[in-house]
Amino acid sequence: MILLTAVIAALLCLGGLAAAWPSQARRLAWSAAAAAVLGAAAASLSVTLADLPAAITLPIGLPGAAFRLSLDPPAAFFLALTYAAGAAMIAFAAASEAAAATATGGARATVSIPICLGFFGLAILGADGLTRGAALIAAATALWASGPADRSAAVLLCVTLLAGAAVIAAAAAPPQARLWAALIGPGALAGLVPPQRWIGPAHREAAQAGTLLAGVAVPVAIYLMLRLLFGTGSIVPPAWWGLPLSLLGAVSAVAGGVDAARAADLDTALAAGTVRQTGLVALGLGIALSARAADLPAVETMALAAVLLLAGMQAIAGTLQALANGAIRDGAGTRQLDRLGGLVHRMPGTTVCLLAALIGLAALPPGVGFAAAWLLVHALIGLPHAATLPSQLLRCALIATLGLASALAAAGLLRLTGMACLGRPRTPRAAVAREPPRPARLVLAALAVAATAAGVLAGPLLILFGDAPMRTLSGTGVRPLASWLGIAAGAESPGYAPLPVTGLLLLTAALVLWLRRLTVPSSIVSGPAWEDGFAAPPAWLPFGDPVTQTAGSGFVPEFARCLDPDSMGVVQAADRRGVAPQGAYGVPVSDARGVPAPDLCTSPAPDADGTRARDGSGTPAHDPSGVGSAGTRLPWPGPGRGRPAAVFLAAGSAVGFSRGGGVRPGSAPALVLILLAALLILCSWIGAA
Repeated sequence: MILLTAVIAALLCLGGLAAAWPSQARRLAWSAAAAAVLGAAAASLSVTLADLPAAITLPIGLPGAAFRLSLDPPAAFFLALTYAAGAAMIAFAAASEAAAATATGGARATVSIPICLGFFGLAILGADGLTRGAALIAAATALWASGPADRSAAVLLCVTLLAGAAVIAAAAAPPQARLWAALIGPGALAGLVPPQRWIGPAHREAAQAGTLLAGVAVPVAIYLMLRLLFGTGSIVPPAWWGLPLSLLGAVSAVAGGVDAARAADLDTALAAGTVRQTGLVALGLGIALSARAADLPAVETMALAAVLLLAGMQAIAGTLQALANGAIRDGAGTRQLDRLGGLVHRMPGTTVCLLAALIGLAALPPGVGFAAAWLLVHALIGLPHAATLPSQLLRCALIATLGLASALAAAGLLRLTGMACLGRPRTPRAAVAREPPRPARLVLAALAVAATAAGVLAGPLLILFGDAPMRTLSGTGVRPLASWLGIAAGAESPGYAPLPVTGLLLLTAALVLWLRRLTVPSSIVSGPAWEDGFAAPPAWLPFGDPVTQTAGSGFVPEFARCLDPDSMGVVQAADRRGVAPQGAYGVPVSDARGVPAPDLCTSPAPDADGTRARDGSGTPAHDPSGVGSAGTRLPWPGPGRGRPAAVFLAAGSAVGFSRGGGVRPGSAPALVLILLAALLILCSWIGAA
């Protein structure tokens, strides 16, 4: 406890010295990074050894109310995450080329991060609401004072002040008010819907603010929510307490996934991913509250274990993604996806680290996100089965929402890596992008290794670092849930074993590479695109033909068309002024001869008498879109029908998850959801006819 308090004092002093002595800011930053590493090691050791709670009273504070600090397993767990992420941020800022300039942005980053990290550590170690809230407000003030004075910084300050005020007020409020204090204060800071729109501009305007929000502020907000809802002395919650958190979490997870899949730049994708992770955390907290109200300790343990995994991955993988975004922004000169491309050739190390962060955050094996989603699904299945139809529909809707959020996360991963890292460069600046300095690459590599190892070793990490916090929060450990090979919902459940899954994936990748080596010719074959070739770009188009290079929007236009109800079934006919039909990115589609190609989303032009166009044999021309002539709407199928496709996706996710949890395929939740999907599809048919 004394060592952790000394680390907080060292971080605050080093940040103050860097502000007063800018010429030595870089050296002081390395000292602050070493102090943060020491604090992370001490906190990890406290969690592993499960030391007895310790307390200390500081000689500072308000008159009659001194600041009190206490250390228990949950505080040590989140303190280790916070210091590990903060150490990586400080080291990356000191190692990057931007930090060498001691007059502008680099000096600001090396000054603000240690100070904010010290105050965030004080908020975690606080023994009462006054200490936690005051430390949170001090961290926000330090971040606001060191950054640019713009609207986003002011909004960030206001949101953090609200969170601190809610934490302070909840200390003297009745237990029933803790739920609303957690939603209004720390929930808003973490990015829960509806006040999540502030988090995007905060990521875009200031690099250090976005990194701190993604890797430090969100885990601290999750810790404060846990303290308010599951802290020492909390009462057994009413049965309805889990409903607001579950609904807000489900909406936030889907909204964040949609925004991440439609983001136009790297920082917006990071902010949307943070909102999605926060939504999953809120969903886990809601499930845990419902399980505690129903006296189901095993289900509560599964939900809280998922929350701990999500918080840990947000601290590690969220920090890694934020730092990789900063490296790409400095190396390629932009953060816009439509101005990037081909970074895997110029920045291979950064690309691999970014991919490791995205896999860790997405619900894809062997990432930690998949283990957390697996636990959430089985926790939802393990909740008490109510006999009422609305309760069954709500359970099925939450499972379907979880599957939809996972699919959106995978889509965002595919689009972000495809648009930014694969393909050809879209600008001359992206063609000469450069990697960050070697020390900064080592920081990224260390975080990537930690994120990958956390996914592969999810079970052992829960045993080592999650057992003691779980006993403090729920009263039961994780031993029945986690093992050294993986995690399992019960003794008879097959469970999830990341190690065999990782081995199978590596074996499959090696087999694919071996087959590719056998089938692909050794020499490069150049040929036209219609013969499955790839011709070298001409001298006057060094980046290739723009028609053959996708824009930075990727599949966003088609994705937005599926989400827009007014675009379903509407004919996209050629412009009446004679303008050729355009493709998905506003570029006229043409073949090699310059003749506009047919638009698959455009209906064939009608004849003079208003009937459908026909071919030479008198047969009506084929309409690939299933739309028909102008002004008409045709029933299913067609690429513009987004609602039935979304309903089918939700139903399939629910049935698949139900089968994985041991529920019979013909059980009531799956049947009710399938009948609801059929009813919605029938309504779509009737409305489209």
